[in-house]
Amino acid sequence: MPLGHRGKVVRGELRVRNRDLVPPGEPIAKEFIDAVEMGVQLGAKTREQADAYLAELSDSRGNMFLSFLTADLHPRIERDYGTAPSGHGLFGYSYGGLFSLYAWLTGGTFFESIGAGSPGIVSADSQVFAQLQAMGDSQPATKLHVTLNDREILGDVAIYQNLAKNAATFLQRLPSRSGSVTSEVMHETHVTGLQASFLSYLRTCRTR
Repeated sequence: MPLGHRGKVVRGELRVRNRDLVPPGEPIAKEFIDAVEMGVQLGAKTREQADAYLAELSDSRGNMFLSFLTADLHPRIERDYGTAPSGHGLFGYSYGGLFSLYAWLTGGTFFESIGAGSPGIVSADSQVFAQLQAMGDSQPATKLHVTLNDREILGDVAIYQNLAKNAATFLQRLPSRSGSVTSEVMHETHVTGLQASFLSYLRTCRTR
């Protein structure tokens, strides 16, 4: 879950995670709504929990969480523990991967490298496509590493199929695939792919 949550907020960590990791204005895909509704039908969520879950996605604040990481959290860590002046990295998986893409597209220079594991681009109308189009022919200098899982692509879960398809489309729409943008397909499912994706990012972007 995102850093900085405590008290009563922790009990709703999945809802708050969605709110903080998703770019503002991100559409809620029908496949995602269907998945939440299935959870209600199967008894995994109550109607109240499902409605609250979707409500957080309607009020997404990825911009505020990015500002918190760079303007609030990092200076505090730097003050209390000391950090290197450069070489910072960011990695996120699923909705965290969507957040990582959003951070990369903002064009900030705080992070030297960014990893986006199975980024949660559930909708073909995602804000990251609008950001990419607005970027034009330019491209951030920050290194970007994107991973997908083959079981997402080849499996039969619609939300994961769309996620993988949209992530591949994002890579295809980049104005150029210079050495600063890399990608890899992992032999995992969406559920099991976190560790493999993170290690792929470390191997590709964080070795010296």
